Amino acid sequence: MSRKKYLSQSSVQDFLSARKRSSTLIAIGVMLCIFSPITLLILISLTRLDVLTSSINFATGIGVIILILLVTAAVALLIAGNHWLKVHENFEYEECNLSEETKEQVLKSSKEYEDQHLVLKIIGITFCILSAIPLMTGSLFIGSLSNSRIDDLMTGLSTATIFLVGIGVFFLVKTNIVRDSFNIILQIEDYTTEKKASKKIIEKYATIYWMTISFIYLAYSFISKNWSQSWIIWPLAGITYGILEAILSLKKKKSISE
Repeated sequence: MSRKKYLSQSSVQDFLSARKRSSTLIAIGVMLCIFSPITLLILISLTRLDVLTSSINFATGIGVIILILLVTAAVALLIAGNHWLKVHENFEYEECNLSEETKEQVLKSSKEYEDQHLVLKIIGITFCILSAIPLMTGSLFIGSLSNSRIDDLMTGLSTATIFLVGIGVFFLVKTNIVRDSFNIILQIEDYTTEKKASKKIIEKYATIYWMTISFIYLAYSFISKNWSQSWIIWPLAGITYGILEAILSLKKKKSISE
């Protein structure tokens, strides 16, 4: 009869510390990705509303340059964050056996983080809910402005929505990465032994998926020059990814039960 191989306290601590470090880097990277079209949309809106005297092509050019700079910074942060995620990344996909002492320590740390997780989660959700206000404010001007002016105004107001969403997502991503690190070690919620097996398959296709979405976004935006609306690809891509992840998880669960 084979004996279980328990994870050492040092390896568990290294894993938790690395995940905490990566949470900030990844959260900022995701936030910058969301923020990237804001300057572009503001310049387009102000130019079309005749607040700025520069040409639309000049405004678009400046906006695209800033967008690329923000995306570049975001990618650098995401790569750095991913580096720390690779510290004992096998824990995320393989069974974690803990001694009673180590398990008690992890449980204690997890419970101590719960209050902070709740606060950050509330802040993140609050910002996401508040993000609807700018667009709702724009609807108040329907009737007093022409359709083209309303569209230009809504383009500008959408930047406030994007900004609020970015702040909310920052808090949600950061706290969920940290909380998930405890769940991975304790093998609870979304990280039971069965779910870990399915996640390994999903993660394999995630990079390809998001690279494809990035290509579609940039290709469509440059060809159509419709930067003021092409950002909608990102929230749609996020929803689609969630659906695909759920489908793959169900298929894996079904194959295991058979």
